[in-house]
Amino acid sequence: MAKNNRRHSFTIMLSILLCVVLSSCTANAPSEDVSPAPRSTTNSDSGDLRILATLEEQSWIVDEYKRKYPGREVVWDYAEGDALLEKLASAPAPDLVIAGNELLNTLSGSDLLEDVGQEPYLAGELIQKKWFNGLTLTPFTSMDGQSLIAVPKDFPMAGTFYRADLLEKYGFPSDPEGLAAFMESPQNWTRLAETLKSHDVGVIGYTHEVLQVAATGYGYFDQNGNYSRNTESLAPYASLMLEVESKGLASNWNMWDDKGQQAIREGKLALLYMGEWGFDLIKQWDPEHLEQWKFTRLPFNAYWVHGGSFFSIMRDSPNKASAWEYIQLSMELEGSYRESLPGWAWHSKVRDYRSSPLAAKAEEIWNKQLQSLIQTDISGPQLLQTLETRILEELGQDLEIYHELLSDTLRN
Repeated sequence: MAKNNRRHSFTIMLSILLCVVLSSCTANAPSEDVSPAPRSTTNSDSGDLRILATLEEQSWIVDEYKRKYPGREVVWDYAEGDALLEKLASAPAPDLVIAGNELLNTLSGSDLLEDVGQEPYLAGELIQKKWFNGLTLTPFTSMDGQSLIAVPKDFPMAGTFYRADLLEKYGFPSDPEGLAAFMESPQNWTRLAETLKSHDVGVIGYTHEVLQVAATGYGYFDQNGNYSRNTESLAPYASLMLEVESKGLASNWNMWDDKGQQAIREGKLALLYMGEWGFDLIKQWDPEHLEQWKFTRLPFNAYWVHGGSFFSIMRDSPNKASAWEYIQLSMELEGSYRESLPGWAWHSKVRDYRSSPLAAKAEEIWNKQLQSLIQTDISGPQLLQTLETRILEELGQDLEIYHELLSDTLRN
């Protein structure tokens, strides 16, 4: 009983407890004559497909769905944050969830979601060979890696927007692949930063962003619950970050505020790191130089997503077949757009990021500690070790229970 109480506490604190909340509500609810609907891949008599989403209704896809499947209706419910989690734990539950990729960590610890890696879906092969270009399935699996709980709807790759004219002016590669290959080397990136800094042009906003870029795509925990960001592969970039701080190479411009955007227009910030959707923002920020802005992959051979969303079918939905048909139609309709993006060519390079219900808290600690450690006299490897120690200490009992849950799941 004590162990169950600890599990309840753990999942509630982390907002991954939706499965526990649902079972608790069922246990405490007054008895009714009507039995709960059995889990099934067939549709209910209502014909309505209930969608809970963190994005506004995509009416053109909904309309096409209703044309293809006459007589079916779509009920689209928009919600975010805690409101979304409450709706997931309320009756009637949705059939299909469409949410931002950041929610994958939260839901990876619940048992609310259908395993679409199994029959009749077999979504894994579709994701890797048809809908995306060799994209890893790992981020879309449950925390123990046993179930495929989500289908990526869109996966906008993070990359580097850069002023090609400025880089060419100062003697650096200006074509996308040439620059990307050049920036794989920390030494080359440092030379770029030093040269442009001497001309009052920045290539990064803040010092801590160096390690953040390099570590993007690294999860916080592996499939066994072990911390996974203290590695030999990240140590050189921790050292590089400290070098950037000691040499004063950061521009200290924030591209998201007015002063930073003014610096962009004035050519004082020549490299920006964000998702491939960023061209729409650059059109607003710097229309005068729009033709000079190009896009390539991130420095340091880093590959990861910035934004995007996923589909998940609710495990207790009576309309699973309809939900799956909606997913397939949506992926078909948006296929040409996905394939047109530069990041399509980079999907197979994405790391096997393991989603974890502790990731959001770990990242909060990482960001806070990282900025304070930059100011200390410390080496790159020491910095990574200190980050690990502090993250594990602050997670405390949550991490212990997480390990217990993982062990129980893997044994079963």
